[in-house]
Amino acid sequence: MVEKVCFQCIDPDGACFGYLGDKKIRAFGVLPGEIAKVKVVKKRREFFEAVPIEILECSPYRVNPVEEHFISCSPWQVMNYSYQLSLKKQMLKNIFGREDLILEQSHEIFGYRTKMEFSFFMDNEVNLAFFKRGTHKSKYKLNSGCILASHKMNEFALKITESINKILTDYFVLKGLMIRESKSYDCLIASLFVKSKEFDLEIDLERNRGLEIFYSDPKSPAFVFTDGLKFQGINKITENIDGLRIFYGTKSFFQNNVYLLQKTLSDIKIEMGYVDKIVELYCGVGTIGLALSHMAKEIVGIELIDEACYFAKLNAEVNNIKNYRVINNDVRNIDTEFLENVDILVVDPPRNGLNIEVIKKIIDCLPRMIVYLSCNPLTQNRDYELLKDRYMIKFIKGYDFYPNTPHIESLMILIRK
Repeated sequence: MVEKVCFQCIDPDGACFGYLGDKKIRAFGVLPGEIAKVKVVKKRREFFEAVPIEILECSPYRVNPVEEHFISCSPWQVMNYSYQLSLKKQMLKNIFGREDLILEQSHEIFGYRTKMEFSFFMDNEVNLAFFKRGTHKSKYKLNSGCILASHKMNEFALKITESINKILTDYFVLKGLMIRESKSYDCLIASLFVKSKEFDLEIDLERNRGLEIFYSDPKSPAFVFTDGLKFQGINKITENIDGLRIFYGTKSFFQNNVYLLQKTLSDIKIEMGYVDKIVELYCGVGTIGLALSHMAKEIVGIELIDEACYFAKLNAEVNNIKNYRVINNDVRNIDTEFLENVDILVVDPPRNGLNIEVIKKIIDCLPRMIVYLSCNPLTQNRDYELLKDRYMIKFIKGYDFYPNTPHIESLMILIRK
């Protein structure tokens, strides 16, 4: 089903939409104001999903995408960067209802990611691949990796793939390949996910390179760690953040844009003074809390993932930070008393935002200040609506952690009324 559609605006998830009669049509790869021929690929009750076939009338902000597979990895590659920033700033204004929002731009718009996740594609031999957006079967073959990754990341991923081709007899044993890179030091780790516990691979590794092979349950998503099979070379990434040496592992969360993480930490420190106690929920490997350690007598991090807790403790030791400790627990299980007498509560939750039980505990204890960093401004604003009777916004700002994509990070600092 091919249709001609005039596209109008950007949805909160970054897709562009227009109307065919009274039916909403959404597509990535088109810009507001463009007229395009599109193919409807999925019909939903609220809207139809489509892919562009031909752009009939182009926006003045359109640029040629750098990659054929751009819709899978960075669908805003077709916009110049200034226009991307203007759209994201408007998205933030629409979400928070504020005209004073600032959006901090990224230092780099390509090659900025610290983590890439590749699938595989079989075409006479195994190739790197991405799934086509909105599908679980169709893939793009990647001959040279992806431009969101650095040259070193792509080169390492291609080397792993070349080694696989030398020994592989069954393509279907492969699930995915994750590459993680330090932007401060020359170190990379490749994590290969396979469906067989019998799989083995040995490669010649350069200094400061690592290879991990994980068995991942065939019924699980691609990057689920079930059992470790083999480890070769280095086993942790080292990053320099705010003058601290921060270590993290394959299973640990770490920000994908180191430059903007540093800018975010600087903004947080400007807005706070020296306090007695800071508690950080969803603390990961402790990056934010450790960066604030010189501004408090005591800092406590709460984190569910065992590996992240290990690295949080290690990072405190390596940097000789004595006033930091981490508790391995689900934030939903912490006692209300734990948040009492907390001066600053730092939260950096996953995309679905704060759990309602956590919000209730915050309201019961009322920390003096809340530092809320979010990778999803929509859920952040939803959470603020539940807190606004007790808190007012002292500081709010967006950060373009993910150029050429519609994703935005936002920082909200709340003070108790």
